[in-house]
Amino acid sequence: MWTAVENAFAGSAWPLGFLVYLIVGAVVARPTGTFGSRAMAVLGWPLELAQKMRGHGPLPYLFLLPNLLVFGIFTFAPLFINVGFSVTEGQSINFSDRPFAGTENWQRLLAETQIDTGAPNLEDDQFYRAVMDTSIFVIFQVPIMVLFSLITALVLNRDIVARGLWRSIFFYPVMLSPVVVGFLWTLILKRQGLMSVTLMQWGWIDEPIQWLVDPNWTMFWSIFVYTWAHLGFYMLILLAGLQAIPGDLYEAAEMDGASPWRVLTKITLPLLMPTLLVVTILSLIKAFQAFEELYAMQVGWISIVAYIFETAGLRGNPTPNGLGIAATASLIIAGVLALLSIVQIFLSGRNAR
Repeated sequence: MWTAVENAFAGSAWPLGFLVYLIVGAVVARPTGTFGSRAMAVLGWPLELAQKMRGHGPLPYLFLLPNLLVFGIFTFAPLFINVGFSVTEGQSINFSDRPFAGTENWQRLLAETQIDTGAPNLEDDQFYRAVMDTSIFVIFQVPIMVLFSLITALVLNRDIVARGLWRSIFFYPVMLSPVVVGFLWTLILKRQGLMSVTLMQWGWIDEPIQWLVDPNWTMFWSIFVYTWAHLGFYMLILLAGLQAIPGDLYEAAEMDGASPWRVLTKITLPLLMPTLLVVTILSLIKAFQAFEELYAMQVGWISIVAYIFETAGLRGNPTPNGLGIAATASLIIAGVLALLSIVQIFLSGRNAR
């Protein structure tokens, strides 16, 4: 084992650097007590030194620093890179090989005429089509998601038989991978899938239907599958909100002889409204980001995220300015999502007051 460790660090300065670190720690910390406390003092001497010099004030920020660095790298860095891609052109991801283009990618995405060829621009049609289809999906999916999540949470908040089992059943799809969800429903809804075969056996349809591609059915099943896959998550949030309502209010309503409908409309829904607002905004943002399940099922329409995915050249042949156009489209969507987040913060703050 020692030989393996020697081989792993052969030619590396890490062992020497770590030894110097421990020696400095032993000198600075001057550890006392048991072996364990001495070892921790030597290893954590930078923290102890910072505490001695500046007190306890900076310590919370010191512990938060790694998380802030990771958050900054994986959240803000892609955003700034996207801004860079939107104002440059070319296929390379290296900024040194991408000439500055100014607002040309915005014109390539939104203008009526293609600025490179002078021909009618088809890119804006695809973008607007994706925005329109995504808007239709959001308009119908979000109210359905909120309504069924609320109904499910109200039912599962009551004292019913096997309540824990039912809660697990409704939450189970949330734990599935989106690709698995897409694969399962593809087996059911494809042309020769379970749905078509069963309906043909019952004599309800004469020929199999490709439910995921047929223009009359693709949006319906997209909404259905997406709601099925995510309903458990929002149901859980609403359940927590319902259980936070004081029980003595219901006892007082029962003593007054209030009807169930009056209890629902006068006690439950008003007190659940802040949680409902959070669920609505979260499901709205999530619906705009819908991609994995829809992409795995190969539905007959293109969501805005799928449009960005394909335009960037992540599938199929990359186009000369696809990366810049996709970055521009993603910035527009990011702006919409940021606006929704601001609305959520504003409404949440107003309800809190």
